[in-house]
Amino acid sequence: MPLCAVFDDEHLRVVTMTHAERRNALSTAMAEELTAAIDGAECRVLVLRAEPGVTTWSAGHDINDLPGDGVDPLTWTSPVEHLVRAVRAAPFPVIAAVEGGAWGAACNLAFACDLIVATRSATFAITPARMGVPYHTEGVAQFLDAVPLHVAREMFFTAQPLAADSPHLSGTVTRLADDADSLEETWRALAHRIASLAPLSIRAIKAEINALGDARLLEGEDAEQRAALRRAAWSSADFAEGIAAFRERRDPRFAGE
Repeated sequence: MPLCAVFDDEHLRVVTMTHAERRNALSTAMAEELTAAIDGAECRVLVLRAEPGVTTWSAGHDINDLPGDGVDPLTWTSPVEHLVRAVRAAPFPVIAAVEGGAWGAACNLAFACDLIVATRSATFAITPARMGVPYHTEGVAQFLDAVPLHVAREMFFTAQPLAADSPHLSGTVTRLADDADSLEETWRALAHRIASLAPLSIRAIKAEINALGDARLLEGEDAEQRAALRRAAWSSADFAEGIAAFRERRDPRFAGE
């Protein structure tokens, strides 16, 4: 059964996540379907959305796909990372139309999109600290592209959601809507405006923006120190406790080991 629906309308492609019973969790299957829908698109603008009326845009990375053996995911291929990179590499603008919560890797996915349109009640949260998960450098860099440094710190350090109309996200969420109906009107107006302009110009400009915004990752001793910190977190008892607490729907009890 497909986990997303694809609709093409002239120069616009709309990709809708349709696995609401699993809160549109970014499982391997979901991530691969979304990546294929982006990679295979021949359009001027792509909109990534959930079905109207949902309370959760996406619950983020499916924890069943996280490694349980203490292995740092940097050493294995993550379909969710491929999805985020596909959004970034797409030669056309990608708009995230967000209703409900965008949590964890789904917040990362939304922030990786070129533009975000959201209902005022939509929320964004990055939650690795709730589960004992370290976060990869590329994902942190994408946050720093999307929000000011102090906002990124608060989001990562507290794992608390921010509303789309929060002053902290001013400039990150580019357009706000009052409800699902006006959300669709808003993203459609924005998408059609972009599609009416010169696609080759926009393609070149997006490439320039990405090149200027991409992090230049540190190498040598500093990179090894960060890798050691990641390995320690992935192999920790806290990581196991975070996953167990999530599954048991309770607050985690972290011991720092």
